[in-house]
Amino acid sequence: MSKTAEQEKGEPEGFVPALRYKWATGVYDLVIEYFTRGSVLRRLSVDAIAPEPGEAILDLGCGTGELSLAIAQTEPRSSVTGYDIDPEVLEIALNKMGLQSEVSAVTFRDVNVTDAASLPQQDIGRFDCVTSSLVFHHLTHDQKQRALKSVQALLRPGGRFVLIDWGPGANVFLRAAFWLVRLLDGLAVTRDNAKGNLPDMLEETSFSQIYAKPLLNTMFGTIWQYSANRCN
Repeated sequence: MSKTAEQEKGEPEGFVPALRYKWATGVYDLVIEYFTRGSVLRRLSVDAIAPEPGEAILDLGCGTGELSLAIAQTEPRSSVTGYDIDPEVLEIALNKMGLQSEVSAVTFRDVNVTDAASLPQQDIGRFDCVTSSLVFHHLTHDQKQRALKSVQALLRPGGRFVLIDWGPGANVFLRAAFWLVRLLDGLAVTRDNAKGNLPDMLEETSFSQIYAKPLLNTMFGTIWQYSANRCN
């Protein structure tokens, strides 16, 4: 099985690792598994993505590749690409792929989706589905807007976007629990998630058929599924 990685550009200015500190990258998978019920979240995410044979699917902010590889394993006849801006987690993803010989190759690329100039030109308008899991709550409001515009550019007309991320807590206790995430990642960048603004942002970016539902309750709050389509 071949392993593919394409480095498009280095870390952007102001880059923050997934767990905020580079030293924590090595325990990222353990943290996600324990605090967000990682294996359950991946299963629910793949169900929401519903990969079909022959589809081109992009995992935006793929991190260590868990979701990308799960998609490829669920539907080996799909073509899966993972974008991330952290070369260290991409290396972890490549190593995982090398250990899973039954999984079709995933193409991992170093891309900053908040910078339209960094998007690989061969990927513009190519994807049937773009998905993103637990990435948008790391982005400022302006970065979220730019990332959504990048998603529009990467999707084919009528293609679907499946966004999995923190949203309003399902009850008062889960709303209070989400404050721990907000304090860690920053009150400003998590404000849109906490207020439930992501559907409005999708609409403002000209997505259609917007759908939102609570997907999974965790000890740190409620993770939501936001789905939408690129207009034809």
